[in-house]
Order: sequence, then C-alpha cells, then structure tokens
Amino acid sequence: MKNYFYSLRSAKLFLVILFLICLSASTKAQTTFWTDNFNNGCASNCLATTWNGWTMVDNVGGTSGAAPNNWFVSCAEEGIVPPGCGSSCIGDQSLHIGANPGAGGDMGASFNETGATNATYRLIVSPTINTTGYSTITLAFDYIAYGSAACSDDRAQLRLSTDNGATWPVGYQYCLTSVCCGACNGYNQGQWTTYTLALPAAFNNNPNVRVGFHWMNNGNGTGTDPSVAIDDIRLSVAVLPLTLVRFQASKETNRVKLNWTSQLESQLNHYEVERSVSYANFSKLGTVVATGNNQSGQFNYVYNDPQLFSKAVYYRLKMVNNDGKSTYSNVVRVGAAAANEEIIIVSANAKGDKLESSIWAGYDAKATITVYDLQGKKVAQRPDFQLVTGENKVDISMLKLSSGYYTIRVETANNSQRSPVKVTKKFLYTK
Repeated sequence: MKNYFYSLRSAKLFLVILFLICLSASTKAQTTFWTDNFNNGCASNCLATTWNGWTMVDNVGGTSGAAPNNWFVSCAEEGIVPPGCGSSCIGDQSLHIGANPGAGGDMGASFNETGATNATYRLIVSPTINTTGYSTITLAFDYIAYGSAACSDDRAQLRLSTDNGATWPVGYQYCLTSVCCGACNGYNQGQWTTYTLALPAAFNNNPNVRVGFHWMNNGNGTGTDPSVAIDDIRLSVAVLPLTLVRFQASKETNRVKLNWTSQLESQLNHYEVERSVSYANFSKLGTVVATGNNQSGQFNYVYNDPQLFSKAVYYRLKMVNNDGKSTYSNVVRVGAAAANEEIIIVSANAKGDKLESSIWAGYDAKATITVYDLQGKKVAQRPDFQLVTGENKVDISMLKLSSGYYTIRVETANNSQRSPVKVTKKFLYTK
C-alpha cells in the first residue's frame, strides 16, 4: 500500500503574487470564458461527483477491482501555483485520485496498488461546456502527475469530447506526466505544472464540449506516487484589440454596401473583406486600413462590392493585427435564399475516424443530425444539436464504420415560427 502525506514545502502567498504578476504580463490578449477552481471548502474525502456537475464513468478501458481508487475534490492535495511543490491543506482544493474510502481514503494524490482489488479505470467528466461564439480556444490547467510516460499503466490522461461525452476520440486523448520536486522516484511530491493545449477547430462554436480526466492503474501490485491532481481549469480565447460593434450588408441598385463599426482599436492593422457565393469557400475582395488605433470613440467603415448576384451571397471580415494574428467577424448574408437554403450542409468530409461537417444556419434551431448508409440504416446520430445562426462545425465519430458512401441528414423540428427543414448530402468515407 502506498499512501504518502506531503509536508509543507513552499510559501504559497509569495507564489500566488508572483503568478499574478507573470499572468498579467503574459496573457493580456486572452480572456477566460469558462473555469473551475474546485474550491468546495472540503478538507478530505469529498467525492468529485458531489462537485459542480462533475460525473464519473467506471470501467473505461478496463475493469475496476473491488476496491478501486477514486476521484476526490479536496485540499488533501493542496492546489499550488506552478512551479510550487506540495503543501498541507491551506484551503485551495484540487481534483485528484486518492485511495478507496474503505482502504485508507483520501490522503491526496496517493493511490493503492496492493493487487487486483485496486485496479482502477475511471473517467471523471466535467459538466457540459458551451463554446458557442468562441473560436481558437486554449485549454489550460495546473496539474501534478507521475506515471507511465508511454501512457500504458499507472497514469493520468486528459480526454476531450465534442458530442457531450457520447464519444472520446483517440485523437483527443493526451497523456499527463509532470516533473517532480526532486528525483521522480515514486516517493517525492510532483511539481505543479501548467498544461496548455490549443483545441482543434471541432471545439469552436460547439455547445456540447466536455473535458475529462482518465486514471488507470492495472492492479499488478506495483505502483508509485503521486497519482494525479488537477486545479484551475480554464478555457480562454485570444482577443484582438478591438470591439466590433456591428457588421451589416445591404443590396443596393448596382452594388452591395458593407458597413461596420468598431471601437477600442489598438494595434489593429487592417480589415480584409471576404465573399462567398456558396459559403463553402471565401475569397478576398479587398483591404480596408484600420484608422481608429489608440483613439477613443467609435469608427465607421464602408466597403462597396460592385458585383451583384441573383442568389444569396455571404460576407465576412478578417481582422488582422500588426503582428499578423487575425480573427473573423460574424458572417452576414445578402439576398433572399430559397426555403431549403435556410439550412445548408456546406461540406461533409470524413477524415480518419470522424466526419467533419460544416452546416450553415440562417437562424437558431434545434436539429437532429444523422448519418445513414446507402441501405438507409442509421449508423450515427447527434440528437438535439443546437444550430446557431451562421456556420456550425459538427463532428461525428466514424470509428466503427467501414469505408464507403454515406448520407448525412440535418432535420429541424417544427415550431410556431418556422416549418421543419430536412436537407441531406452524400459523402465518401475511406479509412
């Protein structure tokens, strides 16, 4: 049995002050829109499933024994500002793996591995996170973890889901291993480290994101502490130094007039106006120099597109900073679309073990997104998917399907304002 208490090794107040100074200097262009600090006020033995909507799934990747280790939220493992080392319970709780309550209980990031009875295969899952309106997202958290660098045994793993936890694709699984306070010999405390990950595009504008942490020890009687502890999870986005107040487009007699208003511009270089006639591909029309840098008030811009189209046309702005970083505005549409174009499947590309689809919605709507084989059999589905006005990126797992042609169908429900819409698109999937 390997249960270890960790002594007070650092002055936390000094580290917190130092961390805040560094944070203000290095993350001015980031804004956090979701966070969890696990501060539940518990000293020990508070199961993680009692905290803030977190849930646990057992027997993930293997079968747990009769006395598996468990996920706790408490300051039995004190959350420490990186690069600090372990401390007694001062009041900053963390999420961590500890011993089964009947076999030693929560003594921080310390686990039992006396034999098969302690085998543990448990995934702790965050509540649903809505990233609608956010793109180019960065995930960060502080952690300690000492285990198999190859992620083969006695290890922690970050897992991510784009479909509310229905699937956790292999491509979104990341092994966690940190350095130690001294030699990593299985006895010394892990050193708190900050983990950062730029999330793939599938997590942009997605109302069904979940973050999970998987712990595995196989009950072979050989293990080393610490296990794993997580603290201060945050999702943030880079913010260009401006506020786009509005972006509009209107069709006139011999042109399309685009106008937009911004404020709080700083270090903004220019705007690039882009257009698409199918929403599948945008092309650059022209450039408008930013004029409001480091000035107060609002700034108005106008761009005229002399080319008119008989069908709907889409426009967006690419806003480019002085250092070349950029982000996009909302997409606006000019020209009435046919009824069946209010919901459009722009693209459906099967890559690896998933289908990546882009769906344009002319309005917010609940939809059911289903994949069928050519015999009409339903093989995958995303029910109750919240489409938002504009582009929606939707990923669907194709892991268990064979190569061949499939059809994706998007169906909206009937409501008092709009009739139901059903659109389909055929695509080829090759493993």
